[in-house]
Amino acid sequence: MNVDRVTGGVLLLAGIAAGLEATTYDVAFMTDPVGPKALPYLVSVTVVLGGLATLLRPRSSVSLPGRPAVVRMAGAVLAFVVYALVLPFIGFFTATTMVVAALALLYRGPAGPSLAAALGLSAMLWLLFVALLSLPLPIGDLWIR
Repeated sequence: MNVDRVTGGVLLLAGIAAGLEATTYDVAFMTDPVGPKALPYLVSVTVVLGGLATLLRPRSSVSLPGRPAVVRMAGAVLAFVVYALVLPFIGFFTATTMVVAALALLYRGPAGPSLAAALGLSAMLWLLFVALLSLPLPIGDLWIR
């Protein structure tokens, strides 16, 4: 069994599922002309195209990653699950800083520069969404109390 074909099939199904889920979003047009549907549709189309490309043109030889890489990938998945769980409580800026720093450390980045990069990225994203795009981000229940 070719790993690329399985991966392509999974990506294809995930992209279709994301596109179907995006059809359930109902937002008034005047709220945002592009609307919150645009990003999920863009992501789903990209994932479907990537899945199709991988499914139809698999590589001839694929080697699966070793144990250390699998452990790092599992750590990254765990970091994003924790991020989604703590985001409403500690807010966008703190949660994003923590997950970016954790991922940098997980992939062997030096501690100081990893934290500095995480703070910088969080600040830039906050400014992009809040100041430039006028999209509110969660502050976090912890800081509102």
